[in-house]
Amino acid sequence: MEKLSAGFAGAVQPIVAETAVRTDTADLESGEVDLGEIPGYRALPARSGKFPIVLVVHEIFGLHEYIKEVCRRFAKTGYFAIAPNLYARQGDVSKIEDTAEIRSRVVSKVPDQQVMCDLDAAVVWAEHSGKGHASRLAMTGFSWGGRIAWL
Repeated sequence: MEKLSAGFAGAVQPIVAETAVRTDTADLESGEVDLGEIPGYRALPARSGKFPIVLVVHEIFGLHEYIKEVCRRFAKTGYFAIAPNLYARQGDVSKIEDTAEIRSRVVSKVPDQQVMCDLDAAVVWAEHSGKGHASRLAMTGFSWGGRIAWL
């Protein structure tokens, strides 16, 4: 059991700002966006048309470079990927180094109902952009975001 818990502890360390792999943005529209009440990141093909939307839900470390990388990867395969910053109202987790402190100061204060409303708003935003096809919707999440996707 010690090896399992030690492996798990290593897996929940904060994400570094840079990722080992970086998908280029050639033929993509990508970048930070204002989703109304919260910021987000979006990536989609830079050609005409409407694309299926995939919501990318971050884990407890927030909307960082790896989540943006996932969005670019989805965009390269023809999706409108959007990752809302679901902690924006409660705090900036990138400024907190301790995982327990992230949980207590930010994550524990993010109500599920707020998250669901923010995800709905992200889909509406993508559809109103003229490039998102909301009737073709998918979602993926990482750790905390996996729970959100399950909900």
